[in-house]
Amino acid sequence: MPRRLRLLGFFFCLAGALPSLAQSLAPTTSTPPDSTADSWVKAGIDIGSKGDLSGAISDFNQAIKADPNYAPAYQWRGHALSLAGRLDDAIADYTQAIKLDPKLVDPHYDRGVAHAEKSEFDLALVDFSQTIELDPKNTDAYYNRGHVKYFTGDLDGAISDLNQAITLSPNTSLPYYIRGLIRMAQNDREGATSDFEQSTTFGYPDAAFWLWIVQTKSGQRGAAQSELSTNLGKEQLFKPGVGPKPIGEFLLGKITQDQLLAQAKSGGGAPDHLCAAWFYIGISKRFAGDNPGALQCFQQAVATNAKTFDLYLEAQRQIADLSKS
Repeated sequence: MPRRLRLLGFFFCLAGALPSLAQSLAPTTSTPPDSTADSWVKAGIDIGSKGDLSGAISDFNQAIKADPNYAPAYQWRGHALSLAGRLDDAIADYTQAIKLDPKLVDPHYDRGVAHAEKSEFDLALVDFSQTIELDPKNTDAYYNRGHVKYFTGDLDGAISDLNQAITLSPNTSLPYYIRGLIRMAQNDREGATSDFEQSTTFGYPDAAFWLWIVQTKSGQRGAAQSELSTNLGKEQLFKPGVGPKPIGEFLLGKITQDQLLAQAKSGGGAPDHLCAAWFYIGISKRFAGDNPGALQCFQQAVATNAKTFDLYLEAQRQIADLSKS
């Protein structure tokens, strides 16, 4: 079962796609050779890694039955419950794991992720700080604490944590991306450009859209269109048939607003996908001089209630900026 490395919306997992909930099977508990708590946990991890969250939870239940004081069983059951969207139950399990073994790093970290996904940012900050205290070289904890600080408005604190994450893992795309967003908020276009370029180099597609925004905002529309077109052709950034490629096609004028919204609504219309579509439609209208239309689009982005998604916050910034004019 893969560990969740990131938080807050679809772009926070670097280890690849998490098991689809639609692929979760009925419990398929298989008795391990010695039926100890540790063996049950290993069996649960194995089943969970194949996408069977129900079977994994069943095995972790058996581990807890075999030894109610075995902290990793609660830790891993919490992880499976979190992947299944049962965040309150997951938090309860992480808390029990911490109670049984306060020096375990993962339950602190995973509880921080769960709190952040519930927009409980103060609690998330405490957990990520505790993770760093236990493991001072934990890149993900620095990244996630920085990201939470970005959401709470502590931009200088966020940059400090993101800088540390980049120092520990310089080839990771997301810290550069979030630092780029912060630098945009601070009107540091040169710094933002550098960060978005690094983020695209290390494979994060959405950074290519922000390069387009920075260049267009700087009056370099032709260069913006050309670079985005080049980036859309890079398979390491935009794999055919998946991901946010329609956003880039919209910004280049290859598909319409309605087509982009239809793409965002396909497959159930996840709030973050709809938020992204409305945000970039709003950006496009703002660059075209249609401020009233842009404002309506940013309000639509906020109305998706995707509170733990970066473009939800960026749409709020755009609304505040437009309200001044």
